[in-house]
Amino acid sequence: MNTPIDHDWEAEHPVGGSRAQDAGATPSRGRPRDATRDAALRDAALEVLAEVGYRALTMDAVAAQARAGKATIYRRWESKLELVIDTCTQLARRNIPQPDNGSMESDLREFLSAFAEFLSGPVGKGAQALVGELPHEPELAAAFRDSFLLPQRDVLRSIIDRGVERGETSEHAPVDTVVELAGAALIHRLMLTGEPLDQPFVDRLLREALLPLLHRSP
Repeated sequence: MNTPIDHDWEAEHPVGGSRAQDAGATPSRGRPRDATRDAALRDAALEVLAEVGYRALTMDAVAAQARAGKATIYRRWESKLELVIDTCTQLARRNIPQPDNGSMESDLREFLSAFAEFLSGPVGKGAQALVGELPHEPELAAAFRDSFLLPQRDVLRSIIDRGVERGETSEHAPVDTVVELAGAALIHRLMLTGEPLDQPFVDRLLREALLPLLHRSP
């Protein structure tokens, strides 16, 4: 059986180094790690996650999908939990904007539209595979909330807080309810109804639910 070619090894370690020596997780003094390789490994992890789910995901399967040596993955992530959470976090940071256009309604629309598009792509399938496991995997659930869910909620809160400062909504606006409703509506459509997370849905969510809550009198 042919062993996958680990092109990453030579790039990360000086001549004369050994894989056994690297097992101690000491920093390499070779050339800097290839960040594009990290992205390829994350993409492979997401593809495997969407296909088989979290429980069945293995480092071997990710390595095979990425056509890399398993040692290449373990040099970056110590466990599949760390790999999955890092994958979700990096994708969210790369794809979810933090708009500040001077209008609360405009910022909410831009953020929710981008988040809906993000969930409609490959990460949406991965999220579905993860969410079903959260009640059974406490460590995964805690890491998923801290690394993926809470940052998105923070963006929504900051948008509304700026709206309060500009006088676009009351300081007594039900911010927690709006934030939870926004996320719940997207996840419900993604996970349960199977209907598209498209712009008409985002506009309707804003017009019929979120903005009326933000603009109602205290």
